[in-house]
Amino acid sequence: MLVAPTPADLRRADELRGQRWNTNFQISSVALSELQTSDLDRYRAVPIDTPRFDDVDEAEAFLRPHDPVIALVVGQAARAYPLRFLVWHEVVNDIVAERPILVTYDPRTNATRVFDRRLLGAAMRFRNTGVVHLGGRLLWDSLTQSWWRQFTGESIIGDVTGLQLRPRPSLLVSFAEFGRAFPQGRILDPGSRPDGDDEPQYGTTNYPGYDKRSSPPPSFSGVVDPRLPPTARVLALEVNGHTLAFDFGHLAVQRVLNDQVGGRPVVIFWSQGALSVLDTPRIADSRDVGMAAAHGSEVDGRMLTFEFSAGAFRDRETGSVWSLSGRAMSGSLAGAQLPPLVHNTPFWWAWAAHNPKTRLVTNPT
Repeated sequence: MLVAPTPADLRRADELRGQRWNTNFQISSVALSELQTSDLDRYRAVPIDTPRFDDVDEAEAFLRPHDPVIALVVGQAARAYPLRFLVWHEVVNDIVAERPILVTYDPRTNATRVFDRRLLGAAMRFRNTGVVHLGGRLLWDSLTQSWWRQFTGESIIGDVTGLQLRPRPSLLVSFAEFGRAFPQGRILDPGSRPDGDDEPQYGTTNYPGYDKRSSPPPSFSGVVDPRLPPTARVLALEVNGHTLAFDFGHLAVQRVLNDQVGGRPVVIFWSQGALSVLDTPRIADSRDVGMAAAHGSEVDGRMLTFEFSAGAFRDRETGSVWSLSGRAMSGSLAGAQLPPLVHNTPFWWAWAAHNPKTRLVTNPT
C-alpha cells in the first residue's frame, strides 16, 4: 500500500535528491521521514560485482573450519560466501549456473538473504543505499534506482514499489560443514575485492561487540518484542503464510526439532561450530554461536522423523546419518537431500519487527 507523503516526507525527499539520488520518491510504501543513516556504519560497504572462487582445498589457505559462510546450491553448483568478506561488502552480485543471484548479509540484523535478481526481464544489479529502515539496510538497483529491503527483498521506494525479489534457499553454516556436505563446492576468494577498495581488513569485524548489545541499534525506533533478548539469534522461516522462529538457546539443548509450519512437516538441525562475526575485533577470537538449518522432512514422498543420536543427526525410519545441510552422509538413504526451505538466522528484534505475530519456539519458562 502506498503512503501519502507528509510535509516531513517531502522535506526528506528534497534532502535525498540533494544527495544526487534519481529515485522516484513520490512512490513509496513507507514514510520517508522514517529513513535514517545507520549510526553503526564505520565503512561504506562496496558490493562485489565480479566474484572469483576457489575450491575447498584452496580455501583452507584463508578460512578456518569455524568461519561462517552463506551456502547456496543452484542446480549442481554449490557456492559459499564467507561472512569474513560480507561483513565488509554486504552484497555480492553473482551468476550461478547461469542464473543471476543476489547474496546479501546485513550485520545490523544478522540477516543473510539470497534472491534471484531477475526482474522486469533484466538482471538487476544491487548496491547499498547507506540508509536503514526498521533498523535494517536498504539496497537500491541500478536499473530503476528503486530502494529495497535487504530483510525481505521487497521494493519500498521508487517506480517498482511493491514488487518482490524471489528468495532462494540458503544456509549459514561453518566452512567445515560446507566442505563436508559439498566437497566439490566453490568458495568466494578474497581476490574478489573491488578495484580500489583497499579498506577492509578481512578476518576482523567492523561491528565488534554488536551481538552482545542489550538493545537494537538506535536507528530502530520500533517496539521490541520482550519474548527474547533483542540480539538473541533465531532460526526463522515462513511457510504458506505462517511465520515461526526457533530460539537458538532452545535449539542448542534439543539439537533436533520436528515441527510443522503452515501445514508442512519440517525438521530443524542445530550444531555448534560456527563463530560470530559480530563479537571480538578479530573474528578468530570470537565465540562459537552455533548454526541451524531448516529442511522439509520428506524424501521421495516418504516422511521422515529425526533425532540426535550417538553424536549425529539420524532419521528414525532408516537410521541414516544426515549432515546439518540436509544431506544423507551414510545409511540406506546415502546421497539423498532433504528439500531446502527458505529460512534465515537473524536477531530476534529484527524478525519480530517484521513479523510481530510470529510463533516462537523457545525454552518453557
